[in-house]
Amino acid sequence: MSPPTTDLTGLRVMVTGAAGGLGRAIAEAVHTAGGQLMLTTHDTDSLPRAAAGLDRGPEVVTAAADVTVDAELTEAVELATERLGGIDVLVNNAGVPGPVGPAWENDPAAWAHTMEVNLGGALAACRAVLPGMIERGRGRVVTISSNAGHTRWPHVSAYSVSKAAVNKLTENMAIELLPHGITMFSYHPGFVDVGLGAAEAVPGQSDDPWRRRIDSWLDAQRQDGKFTPVAEAVANLLRLIAGEGDVLTGRYLTHADDLAALVAASGRT
Repeated sequence: MSPPTTDLTGLRVMVTGAAGGLGRAIAEAVHTAGGQLMLTTHDTDSLPRAAAGLDRGPEVVTAAADVTVDAELTEAVELATERLGGIDVLVNNAGVPGPVGPAWENDPAAWAHTMEVNLGGALAACRAVLPGMIERGRGRVVTISSNAGHTRWPHVSAYSVSKAAVNKLTENMAIELLPHGITMFSYHPGFVDVGLGAAEAVPGQSDDPWRRRIDSWLDAQRQDGKFTPVAEAVANLLRLIAGEGDVLTGRYLTHADDLAALVAASGRT
């Protein structure tokens, strides 16, 4: 990953789902840009991966906090407040891909779990950090979304619907948070070859025909050059973390958006 040019010195950033994939890439980029970090992972076993290699420079705090467990998120924020003085920016990254195949054939529990993690987890993390942000009168929340929620992704309905709900949650909460000086965005990083978009070790070998179909489609997108380099995917996110897009609060934004042009077009400063 190329070094980011955005300066995040002095900002305290919480990243959920930071043990690997996109979350790990976000953490590395924020750290390189000078931001202090609170990294949360699903369980204690994955904590060492979250902080590996980030032992020099800005302070990094880690905590095991399942985003479906409010008490664990609250404890993580309390630890961040003790060690860092609070949280300035929340990056809601934790997520699951969910079941594949026709929606009516999906296991109901798996479908509901996808909503619980991708939508409920984002809201739970907001519940944990917003009281402190409101008290300070400033803050930002960026929730990782997807084009699947902006348009559709047949046969991956739980994921698609959860991300559509994240976008709508962002729109509503952004208005609710305006009086408190807090901005909120949903952000699509593009297809990236880490995390949920990473290539299978043995492509097309799943026992599930729907999974093979999805894997083949993703591989075709990759071969057609439609995947986004991780550095590019993270670049606009860093700018949102830094506050460059604050006048666009409530928007669904992507890695390919020209933030400067959107800000100028908004007519607000």
